[in-house]
Amino acid sequence: LTAADNAVTFKSVVKTVAARNGLFADFSPKPLPDKSGNGMHINLSVHAENGKDYTEAFMAGILAHIQEITAFLNPVEESYLRFGELKAPKYISWSPENRSQLIRIPAAKGQYRRIELRSPDPEANPYLAYALLIRAGLAGIKENLVPPRPLNRNLYKAAADVLQGIEMLPASLDEAKKLAGNSSFVRSI
Repeated sequence: LTAADNAVTFKSVVKTVAARNGLFADFSPKPLPDKSGNGMHINLSVHAENGKDYTEAFMAGILAHIQEITAFLNPVEESYLRFGELKAPKYISWSPENRSQLIRIPAAKGQYRRIELRSPDPEANPYLAYALLIRAGLAGIKENLVPPRPLNRNLYKAAADVLQGIEMLPASLDEAKKLAGNSSFVRSI
């Protein structure tokens, strides 16, 4: 809840400070067609009281449900113009080494270990986004899910044969809404 409050407050403060200085702060996903868009990478850490590391199962839950919840993480049509361009992810993949993946595992260890989800953008409602991500991760733990093997390759420069068979994020808001609308997981939340 505090993280969501902070995300909302941050945007409000930046817009206010910009306006006071005669500027406009734009948090839209793709303000300039030929430039990188605005992402809202979400970092999640999983710490259990019993000391067991559930990070991989949590991540597997997010990967398993990402297509269904993308409409909430990327809620405007402009959101989908970012995917697959200029360092924004397009494929449902993960890696501890490469920033072209949907989920990156930074090098941090111990209590600082986390997963970084790179698809959400600032148009997302952080309260809904965090709730869905937490529930997806918890489903991964409950169901003992195991993530696919990491893709330690730059997917922006990968050959077509490497990309073949890798699931992708929805290509449009309409596609994302249909996936969400047909999702028993989303309906349960």
